Amino acid sequence: MKKSLIALAALATLAAAGTASAQSTVTIYGRMDASVGSNKVDTTSTTQLFSGNLTTSRLGFRGTEDLGGGLKANFQLESALTVDDGTAAGLRFGRASWVGLSGGFGAVRLGLMDSPYKDIYDLGVSNNLYDSEFTPTKIAYLSGAVGTASGVSDFTSRPSNMVRYDSPSFGGFSGSVGYAFDENVAPATTNSEITALNLRYRSGPLDVGLGYQDQKNATATLDRNFTVLAASYNFGVARVSGQYQITDQSNGLEDRDYSFGVTVPFGNFDVSAGFASGKSELNGVTTGEGKAFSLGATYALSKRTRLYGGLLDGDVENGAGATARERRLYAVGVRHDF
Repeated sequence: MKKSLIALAALATLAAAGTASAQSTVTIYGRMDASVGSNKVDTTSTTQLFSGNLTTSRLGFRGTEDLGGGLKANFQLESALTVDDGTAAGLRFGRASWVGLSGGFGAVRLGLMDSPYKDIYDLGVSNNLYDSEFTPTKIAYLSGAVGTASGVSDFTSRPSNMVRYDSPSFGGFSGSVGYAFDENVAPATTNSEITALNLRYRSGPLDVGLGYQDQKNATATLDRNFTVLAASYNFGVARVSGQYQITDQSNGLEDRDYSFGVTVPFGNFDVSAGFASGKSELNGVTTGEGKAFSLGATYALSKRTRLYGGLLDGDVENGAGATARERRLYAVGVRHDF
């Protein structure tokens, strides 16, 4: 009888251990970023309280379940917040909404997420005012961010209806590919089908990548593709990053844009400066040129809280050399992660 009881107890222990091995975790996280300053676009200047100048304020949920054998189930939901008025756009998870599996084969995700192209684009501005609202590409690039008719519209950074695969690293090399399905009810003025991919190499202080994104549209003249080469390097005393982007639209419009930036640490301070320039041509004739510079710094009060200040100054000229768009932004603020 005792032997039977011991055997049953051993089986119960093994069963409990098996259940415990299927670990499941859910994390609630977020970021609150607010600043005071002035934003001038063309002739209109506004002094205000901003939300998300250093990085977008957000609220998110992420989780993972260990399925055993190296296989995991993962999900993420992330919504943008506006700290200045306390709204969350109806708590729409417009920054991330996906579920997937990961393991030795890499990772597969389905839903709304960053495109593989955006990964490389972000790499190129990672030390260019921290990829913030002060980043010079917010004005200098003619593609979309400027809002003029002279340049190609900006790429879709977070496509909906996407299936994305990320490979594991092979000696520092990795790759990603994503496809967003055409599910628009009325796609006449929206991007309807997106294919994006990247190839990346990371080794020690070096990080370099090549990205490509093709966007189909119901209006053939608006089909466009984007190619970006980007890199960053950590020298210890300074971190640098840069990128070169080529954008083509099927009506003959073409953009050529580049940017570079540097971040230098001084104790708790990080000081950063950046520059960007862009040029747009239609069948070889210049339709616009833009350039901008920025300067900023952060001060770490702790691992989760930073004070910051930044300045962005840039303009765009049309093909005749007349100013078509100007922007001046400066602000000081605080960011807290939780």
